[in-house]
Amino acid sequence: RRVACCGPRQRCSVWWLGAARDARPGRPSREGRGRAMSKRSNPSSKPAPEPQAGRIVPCDNLPPGWECVEKKYLTGSLAGQTYLRWQSDKHKNVCSIRKVIAIQAEADGRDPQVALKEYDAAKKATQDARQKEREEKGFVDGPRKLQAIEVFKDKYGKLDGATIAKLPGWRGESKVLEVCGQLSARYYAPDGTVYSLVNQVEAFFGFKIMNGLEHEIPDFEATRATLERDEKGNFINTARRDNIVDSLAIAPKKPKRNPFEVRVARALDYRPSQYLKVVRLLGDDMSVLLQEQGVPEQEAVESAAAQIQHLLAERGFSVLDTDILYVTGARNERTPGKKLLNALSGIYYKMAELFNARPVFQKVFLTEAGKLACSGCYISWSPARVWKIGGLSNDKAGLAICRQEVADPSALEVEWEIYEPKLFDKGENDEERAEGAVAAE
Repeated sequence: RRVACCGPRQRCSVWWLGAARDARPGRPSREGRGRAMSKRSNPSSKPAPEPQAGRIVPCDNLPPGWECVEKKYLTGSLAGQTYLRWQSDKHKNVCSIRKVIAIQAEADGRDPQVALKEYDAAKKATQDARQKEREEKGFVDGPRKLQAIEVFKDKYGKLDGATIAKLPGWRGESKVLEVCGQLSARYYAPDGTVYSLVNQVEAFFGFKIMNGLEHEIPDFEATRATLERDEKGNFINTARRDNIVDSLAIAPKKPKRNPFEVRVARALDYRPSQYLKVVRLLGDDMSVLLQEQGVPEQEAVESAAAQIQHLLAERGFSVLDTDILYVTGARNERTPGKKLLNALSGIYYKMAELFNARPVFQKVFLTEAGKLACSGCYISWSPARVWKIGGLSNDKAGLAICRQEVADPSALEVEWEIYEPKLFDKGENDEERAEGAVAAE
């Protein structure tokens, strides 16, 4: 057989020799062998992972009808790590929230660039609010912290650990550090906030003075008068003398929640609250109603309502048909359920469409730039025959509910109830649990 040829002949010769070899009696062709090999199972290969549903996670400034889903990488070097995707009834696996804003703007017939600018403004407003909350707790560095500390010292003098540990509702404890043998103290505010530095507590009270909340500051002179002194005349810090512990109770890590666990809100998980009221705004009796409910900063609420109505009218909403409600919040720092009440409090506008054949109201607010932004909190009617405040979904219970069937939430006369879940009692049997599981949804 000739194989020493060149050019096209060589390729032909090689092909001919291969074809001749494959054509030997009893040997399958190359095409047949390929099909046979593809049918063989590879014992080392793993089956393809099944699609995962993921779990819904909160996301700020998300348009209505969209939800954020957290998923896990199942294979590869990132296996086990999480990532986010956004979806709606029409769109799946959108990779970024900015893409969501653009898609929704096009669906609404709006300019995506304008919608993105509004989203950026709302995002900045949310970040600023969180930063302000941290500042108010004293967790801030730089000139702002130094300013708050100076404001406090000018009025109350230098603070020390002995005084902090004896303030009403406060406590302190310390632990011996194994490396250096020194005591490390921690101080705990009435709401459980942990402070490791005295100047953080000074900044905390300094910001209260700067924000006009001096009435919430305890009597430092009265507290100092109760302190014990040592032989040198110095105040004794009970956190360093009496409350020495093996380990500091510093914000223990919360156990990870099973993403497939379903929590059922029971009727016993809701507590009546006299502070949550729904008031109709922009009426002739608006000022009287707000005053009756003891709403702080009443003028600011009325001004914001007027601005929001004007911005809604610019977007095409009818001034006559668009109702605006106000949900009241906590009266002061001692109000039970203060954190949840303040989260639900705000202005809600009546949306154009119905939900469960009843009107639905979405929470809106003004950004620092004076733009209109919305949140994922709604007042809606539930199939469980209650009005609720929370997410716009029939699958989720409300953060607050009212068990009265009326056409409009502003006409409610029954007291609202806020969600405060409690653990099952040890002696509670399954029958009693089933009776309690008649929650909002």
